Amino acid sequence: LRFLEEQNLLVRTHGGASLSVDDDISHRLSINYSRKLKIARAAANEIEDGETILLEAGSSVALLAQTLSSRKNLNIITNNAFVARQLKDSQGINVILIGGVYQKNSETMVGPMVKEYLSYYNFSKVFMGIDGFTMEQGAMCRDLDRSEVMSEFVRKGDKVYILSDSDKIGKTEIRSICRAEEIDYFVTDSGVSDEYRQFFRENGIELIMT
Repeated sequence: LRFLEEQNLLVRTHGGASLSVDDDISHRLSINYSRKLKIARAAANEIEDGETILLEAGSSVALLAQTLSSRKNLNIITNNAFVARQLKDSQGINVILIGGVYQKNSETMVGPMVKEYLSYYNFSKVFMGIDGFTMEQGAMCRDLDRSEVMSEFVRKGDKVYILSDSDKIGKTEIRSICRAEEIDYFVTDSGVSDEYRQFFRENGIELIMT
């Protein structure tokens, strides 16, 4: 509990603890925390020193940023201030925070300015969280402004990594980000059904399970 409080994931109370109410991303980090940490560590193994990568918003992506904080010689582009703050003490990582319209709860930058800033940079890999995934609709997000930005990241990146716990597989959300065939890697836990494991194989998506 002390460790989670230091990470701003909860507030300790007499005889227990409650979720932090200050920041929506802290709420999301608190849900399935151990699973998300394993997913983040598995994704970190896919990143080599010297790369330029893009980290989008999402709780698993924020944990990935924490995991990378001790790395050397990385360029990390992000549109999320919370993600950027996880790297503020890192000496070996150059952080580029893309500007835009600031969403206070998620600390994500959205809007047309993000696309404008994006035109200045190239990156090898994109790491994104999602709110849902189905065979028919692909990866989905519940936020319309964020999903538009995410779609642009998919178009720009060479390799697309989705970081998500398996609870979101089979879940439908309001807006599609990209089709299944546009995803290269799906990093998740072992709760993926046999039906979806076969679907990933048939669509050329490498499934990385923790």
